[in-house]
Amino acid sequence: MKTKTKLLIGISLIALFFLPAFTNYASAKSDKISTKEGLDGIIVSTDFITLKLVDGKPHFIWWYGNQSTSDEMYNVQFTKIQEYFGADDTLDNNGELGGISYNLVTSDWISEIVEDDTSVTVTLTLSGLANDAELQFIINVYEVDQPIEGTDSIVDALAEVKFDIVVKDWVFSEGAAGLTVKSQVLESQQRNRVRVRNGTVAENGNTTRTMQFESAEQGNKKVAFYEWVTFADVYDGVSLISTIDVGEAYFDEGAQGEGPGMPGMIHFWLTYPNYGDSYTLKHDPSIGIFPDAFNVPLYLFSIIGGIIATAAIVAIVRKRK
Repeated sequence: MKTKTKLLIGISLIALFFLPAFTNYASAKSDKISTKEGLDGIIVSTDFITLKLVDGKPHFIWWYGNQSTSDEMYNVQFTKIQEYFGADDTLDNNGELGGISYNLVTSDWISEIVEDDTSVTVTLTLSGLANDAELQFIINVYEVDQPIEGTDSIVDALAEVKFDIVVKDWVFSEGAAGLTVKSQVLESQQRNRVRVRNGTVAENGNTTRTMQFESAEQGNKKVAFYEWVTFADVYDGVSLISTIDVGEAYFDEGAQGEGPGMPGMIHFWLTYPNYGDSYTLKHDPSIGIFPDAFNVPLYLFSIIGGIIATAAIVAIVRKRK
């Protein structure tokens, strides 16, 4: 009887040790995406990434893992859409900004969350702009990898968030060279030394660019990214009529900026050359995490938990002897 009891205890201990690892491995490959909407924003999380849309606006804060907080939080806040002028399609400095402008921080956005078996979509809409134009951020989290059309890039399931910037029915001011969307990029916790670096053409190819978050805490590895394709599509209704180049500009507006700056903040502008009036512009950026960069992979927490539980049971059994 005593031998049988010991055998059962041994089998139970082995099962207890391995089950958490297998369970978490399955969940890491599963299609679980959770959403929560509160007074301070919308949260979408998977086993690998947590995204917060602050106040239901295009202010993205994301971090590693499915947890409520982190020592490192990566931050892209879209703050303005504005026309620019000049002798060419390039935005060179704040002196070329002008025409129609909207502050995206103080505007009232409408949000909609749609969930299905394989993805979650959050749509943020800003309506009632000049000439009845409309701005949308369509945010997608997928349970399976998704190719980005026109590139060799893949949206990594459960670790990357793809979003479309959509501008509908914009009518340009006379002489406007293009339209630009401003964002502020930084690591906002400021607890670890995190460098934000602009990726090179060699690192990203000819169709995508990135800003890379590199953490000293993780051995200066790339831990997170903000990526965008170098082209945008223009539609007349549902029909694609042209593809335009997307440019970049880096400068601070100084006193005209939205809110105080923080150490390491990058003021970044996506630029779209004048593509004609009353069309629909669609551009595909994304943000994400490099899960393999972190020192302690998530699945180890389950294994560690199993070891602790096993040790506790062994201690109880020995004490009863």
